[in-house]
Amino acid sequence: MGLVSLALSAAAIAQAEGVPPNAASETVSWSLDPVVAPSAASRAILTVRGSIREGWHVYGLKQSATGPTPLVVSVEQNAVATAAGPVGGSAPIVALDPAFGFVTPYYARSFSVTVPVRLRSRLTPGRQVVPVSIRYQSCDGRICLPPKTVHVTVPITIAAKS
Repeated sequence: MGLVSLALSAAAIAQAEGVPPNAASETVSWSLDPVVAPSAASRAILTVRGSIREGWHVYGLKQSATGPTPLVVSVEQNAVATAAGPVGGSAPIVALDPAFGFVTPYYARSFSVTVPVRLRSRLTPGRQVVPVSIRYQSCDGRICLPPKTVHVTVPITIAAKS
């Protein structure tokens, strides 16, 4: 009974502070560009796109140690591909963040992140998927939601040998 009361109290506080109950899941929608690779054991670039709800922003890939939670996109352990270099992204906005009181990089509206991977050898031609985790923090300049991690899969088609 105590755990249920605690959960209900937390939900009530979040609503009282103006945070919708599922705001974290609604502030960013994610899409993934399909990849066609020439063969197994080749390199490929995974592209993850974020579309941010109006009025919100997501912090950039690089943040100061005392700043907000940075955006982190990583390849999860799998049998298809491994990370093969640094993650890149579209240019962030660099401006004063009222929630933190200092200048920090962030994305508003839409952005993309690229993740270089090396495909493992001995993969069969055809459709494969690579699991990716995305950790981010959303703020609206007044309220910052707790950091959230989502798990997605990027489709990769390995071309048949000719």
